[in-house]
Amino acid sequence: MPLYYPVFLDLRGRRVVVVGGGAMGEEKVTRLMPYGAEVVVVSPDVTDEVAGHAEDGQVEWIKRPYRRGDLEGAFITIVADTSDDAVNEAVSEEARERNVPLNVADVTHLCTWITPSVARRGEVIVATSTGGASPALARRFREILNGECRLESRHELMDFADLAPLLSEARLQLLDKGIRLNLDHWQACLTDELIDLVQEGDVKRARKVLMDSLLVGTTCDCTDDGCQMYEEMAQPAPAAR
Repeated sequence: MPLYYPVFLDLRGRRVVVVGGGAMGEEKVTRLMPYGAEVVVVSPDVTDEVAGHAEDGQVEWIKRPYRRGDLEGAFITIVADTSDDAVNEAVSEEARERNVPLNVADVTHLCTWITPSVARRGEVIVATSTGGASPALARRFREILNGECRLESRHELMDFADLAPLLSEARLQLLDKGIRLNLDHWQACLTDELIDLVQEGDVKRARKVLMDSLLVGTTCDCTDDGCQMYEEMAQPAPAAR
């Protein structure tokens, strides 16, 4: 994987094109809006929240599939709907030609920038990246830094970084098999036992423990909105500050 150079961008008044208006597109849009970006969503359909932002004039909604030329004038671009490989490649080609930095969610090899996991308090922002290796690990960092993590651990924050190669490997294996797991289930699998095994050098055992735990998520009755394993391990949600 490439070594990404960390940078903070001033997006005020700059055109940011988001291709895809589903749940992930909504997440990207809502994260961009507070930073003053001129957000343009290209998608035949969008969530109710994105449609509401468009009606309010907070974002521009181009109500159709991506077409070549949609990146004209873009400062950065995000592909949030990655279900169509042909669209991913087409957007990537146009981004290269126009020299527009591109992020394609969950398709790291097409990215020229990646979105970090962000913890913010006032004017202080801490951005964490795993270089695209593990969104689950990036989320764990964000939740710990924000004081929102519901899973207890006896390990220090940076100990979780030792899991990155293992998590990247497991994630690629699951993607190759077309397996997508509940996001909370990934969190439930980032255990102290797993860190202990990696730090002791028993990577083979760690690999088996992780994959066995992950595959539980393929046969359980959990929904996309919740994970029973996670809820059993989690503490009450931290009080809002």
